[in-house]
Amino acid sequence: MVMNTEVEMTKEFQTFDTTADTGLEIYGASLEEVFRNALRGLFDLITDLDKIEAQEEVTVEAQGEDWVDLLVSWLNELVFLQDARDWLFKECVIEKLEPHYIKAHCSGERFKKGKHPIKTLVKAATLHQARIEKSPQGYKARVVLDV
Repeated sequence: MVMNTEVEMTKEFQTFDTTADTGLEIYGASLEEVFRNALRGLFDLITDLDKIEAQEEVTVEAQGEDWVDLLVSWLNELVFLQDARDWLFKECVIEKLEPHYIKAHCSGERFKKGKHPIKTLVKAATLHQARIEKSPQGYKARVVLDV
């Protein structure tokens, strides 16, 4: 399926509804941009992205079988860091991105009650309906999140 408008490429991400879950549609001119925007979309779904300050940096790595599996693994690693260690990330700089591996330096801060309203509790990213598509305008990825 080819993206049908250039308007999509001006967005970083948007959500879509699925039965009992939430979907994240991510856009980027490159795969690197898709992975960066996936981080931003995830944390914007969890809290108000504008309230996250890039105070500290954490190195995050993930592995996958292919690009789609890697994107889901990347999101699940970020969900783990948020759930188990209270990290909220605003942005990242990708050091290495290959079809089976990502290493990035993610900037953000730990969750602070009163500062960071919780909008959605994300349990996991799933492979259900997950895909990455390329078109002349760039890339579009879709991931369903278990909430």
